[in-house]
Amino acid sequence: MAKVDENKIALHTGRLLLPTALGLLIGFWCADKGMRFVPDALILIASVVLVSCGLLSFVFQRQEPRPREKLRASRAGVALAVLALLALFWIGRPSALTEQSATDFERTFVADQQRLRQYARGMTKVLESLERQQIPPAGADSMLSPDQESALLDSWVGFRDYAMALDQIRAFHEDYYRFDVSRRGRLRHIKSFLLTFAAELTLYEQAARFASRIARNENARKFINTSHEAKHLPAGSLSLMRQELLGVRDQARLLAGEQYLHSLAVTFNARQLAEAHGLTPLWKRAERSLNAIDALGKIDRTQATVRADLQLLKRALTRSWYPIQKGAAEKLGDTRVRRIGEYLIDKPTREKVDKELAPGDVLLSRKNWYLSNLGLPGFWPHAILYLGTPAKLAQFFDEDPATNAWIAQQTGKPQRFSEWLAARSPGVWRQYQRSEHGEARRVIEAVSEGVVFSTLGHCAGDYMAALRPRIDKRAKAQAIAAAFLQIGKPYDFDFDFATSDALVCTELVWRALRSAKDKQGVDIPLSSVAGRMTLPANDIAALYAQQHGKPDRMFDFVAFIDANEKNRKAFVSDEKAFRVTHERPKWDLAQK
Repeated sequence: MAKVDENKIALHTGRLLLPTALGLLIGFWCADKGMRFVPDALILIASVVLVSCGLLSFVFQRQEPRPREKLRASRAGVALAVLALLALFWIGRPSALTEQSATDFERTFVADQQRLRQYARGMTKVLESLERQQIPPAGADSMLSPDQESALLDSWVGFRDYAMALDQIRAFHEDYYRFDVSRRGRLRHIKSFLLTFAAELTLYEQAARFASRIARNENARKFINTSHEAKHLPAGSLSLMRQELLGVRDQARLLAGEQYLHSLAVTFNARQLAEAHGLTPLWKRAERSLNAIDALGKIDRTQATVRADLQLLKRALTRSWYPIQKGAAEKLGDTRVRRIGEYLIDKPTREKVDKELAPGDVLLSRKNWYLSNLGLPGFWPHAILYLGTPAKLAQFFDEDPATNAWIAQQTGKPQRFSEWLAARSPGVWRQYQRSEHGEARRVIEAVSEGVVFSTLGHCAGDYMAALRPRIDKRAKAQAIAAAFLQIGKPYDFDFDFATSDALVCTELVWRALRSAKDKQGVDIPLSSVAGRMTLPANDIAALYAQQHGKPDRMFDFVAFIDANEKNRKAFVSDEKAFRVTHERPKWDLAQK
């Protein structure tokens, strides 16, 4: 047996312990200072490795004879360290996601989580509507009737818009890996990963269901794949979706995400962290989607698992299956996806137009880069009922004889309109009187939080138009009184105009203005979208254009604030320009 050299063991052990102790001390200092493991600590480690291997390579190069194996190993270490540093610097670059403050991140996360549920529910509703109507008809050779073609095309447009909105959520949060997985950034890392993965899964599952339904009828597939210019659909739009969302690469990405979800749970106890911060529903949503996709039998795991080991969940930014015109796609790529809290219509422009507005006017507005725009048809996504300030409202109605006579009929005593509103709903009137950030509340609108009073600054956004119903003051007072009764109701994510327990923005306007017994009104026609009667805000602009110049028109033009997204500027425009806005594609973000 060889004799153990105790002196050498002690010497080498001593040499190892000193740098180990120094490393522990440096590690404790880095942790105490809150240094991120990725990329900061890893950059430091890679830099040390680079210097160390570089020095060793220099020494081995000068030795005679040269230790070739050691020289090759040290040079390989230099190359690997350089590659690691390049990768870490790339990961460490800021993005729209990581540039957010903690408050903005939480606000964006909560909003996007709600939108994920909304868009997933919307896609499910589209599929359920097609199922109820038996569209497309069973049988590969069955022909579609004109009504079925119209319903199918509307459903495809709606489905595609929901998918595009989901992909915006997925794309925004796919930079989750830029958040450090150590304790400093672990919660944001997990939140963004869960959100982007859940959106990815929902896209795949729902696209697979839609494609499977259409695949049973060859005529339906051909019809959708035909160019539909009026809907801004190029030829082959369905085939593009199947190619870009349902390929083996997508299967591999889903399996890679599933593996990473499991590794987070095992390595960082992420499941318990998710439960502690209310993320369990999002985690379970991802698991349900994985099970649903497995049940569909759409993933060949034996083929995709190998690729999954080499794939990132992140989709290449240049990929896009969406039927967007080339110019519009370039504009989207060159412009920030998010301008949180920053709109193109400034206060002087708003105040200038506000002088022209009167209580009872209908406002149409658009805020670019809001994901909700993508789930709604047309350029104008939002409708609002204008009130003016409480003082302006009182000045407009309180001295009107017809309005006062109507109130006397209701109460049996003479009373001014503003006084009557305040007495009938004192809590609602107090809400109306409050200001927000120093600005008076001037509108009623239905938003995701429900039916609320808002300021003009909050609702105007990037584009705004005002239309005046051609009815008398009494009818406008009745409309505003009806709208006041809706304050506090929830938002109707089902877009169901048959019920009034929850409202969407256009339903609020439609219900307030429609005629009734002893009430003159404006009966805006509803349209069928995916088998349900509803009113897209864009239809109000289209109705105005259709009735322009006719004596029985429902609205008069008041004002239009147009914008140029590229120049980040809004400006007051004219009636002629507004008249064609309903024809603009919803992604037309560089208006002139």
